[in-house]
Amino acid sequence: MRLAVIRGDLPGPIHLLDLETVSQQNFPIEPRGQELYIGRPTAAEIEAVLGNSTSGAGATIQGSDISGNFPITINSSNDDLKIKTSSSASFTTVLVAQAAYANITTFLAAINAALVAGGVGVTARLGTGSGQRVALESNTKGVNSYVEIDTTGNGSVFDTPAGLTAGARTMPAASAYITALNPVNGTLDVSTTAINAVGASTNSNALSLIPSTRGTHTALAEAIAPRVVETSVAIDSWLVGMISEYRSASFNPDSRRGLPSGAAISVVQDDGSTPFTTTLPTITLISMSVPNAGDITIAGTGLGSFDKKETTVRVTTGANFRTIQQRRIELAGGSVSSTSIVIPASLLSSLGVTLATTVQVQVRQRASTAVSVNFGAVVLSDTLALTETLVIEKNGVVVP
Repeated sequence: MRLAVIRGDLPGPIHLLDLETVSQQNFPIEPRGQELYIGRPTAAEIEAVLGNSTSGAGATIQGSDISGNFPITINSSNDDLKIKTSSSASFTTVLVAQAAYANITTFLAAINAALVAGGVGVTARLGTGSGQRVALESNTKGVNSYVEIDTTGNGSVFDTPAGLTAGARTMPAASAYITALNPVNGTLDVSTTAINAVGASTNSNALSLIPSTRGTHTALAEAIAPRVVETSVAIDSWLVGMISEYRSASFNPDSRRGLPSGAAISVVQDDGSTPFTTTLPTITLISMSVPNAGDITIAGTGLGSFDKKETTVRVTTGANFRTIQQRRIELAGGSVSSTSIVIPASLLSSLGVTLATTVQVQVRQRASTAVSVNFGAVVLSDTLALTETLVIEKNGVVVP
């Protein structure tokens, strides 16, 4: 999930105290710590992302698809490229080596050799999108980046074989990214699509010209809406903890100052735009002898473990009961997902399932209602379907 502050009137950042402070499990499964402060992004933070020497982005001019034009022959009539990286500077003419270029790789290498020799501060690379395109990106990264090429009429005749169009490209201001991706009291959207759409005029769709593999989009999304790994602790916070409090429409940061009530944060999926949602375990249907004789199939929502294999099913018949762990269910050939649990007959045969049997699903400390089982398919009543409980365990014992 990703979290972002959507209010502009908070007196300070939000401190989420009920997330992990240190790792509780091994590091590849659970993050080392997720407790964090989160506030509105600042222009300085966004500028730092865009200006990063490794993952930042420079103003980019990208040409049309020239994949069908190879071999491309450069001679004295089309080897001049006139380019600059400041609106107040004069154009510098670089000469691309005259040769017949068989493919885009050798063509880009020749352009870069010419740019380096000319000391322009621009790098040629393969452009984004379909086909093969020449992209000229300023080596100066960030919001002050600029690149411009001259017209063929003014002597920039290399534009034609390279598929380039004369003009200037800049980068949007940091504030433009904040306004577009996380407007105050608006809709949070830090998806790659939304990030690519930021800009207008000379910087329209600026980051759509930057390869996603560079990490610019991810770093920008992280600066605006930090990612929280969906551990059980994080899910608890979303359901009943601090994240739940801050996303509530009744949250008020300071009623003494006359501030209105309203959600302070927005929570979306890792894709950056889909609203995050999850639920307490809820059983909606139990089927006996499905899919095989003696099996039990449980349907519902929120049944699967969120980050580790933490689902358990308690099957009770009279004074007898069995608590079956997710790993055991899967090892026996069953399955566990967020909407379905299949318990093989081999795990139930010695229990003696009868008409008095009840089934309860628990994911960590979140438990469903204990539901009575009948032979055939059992549909829950409205009362049972709408009832969930939060069960807390201490040292393996349920706390009343």
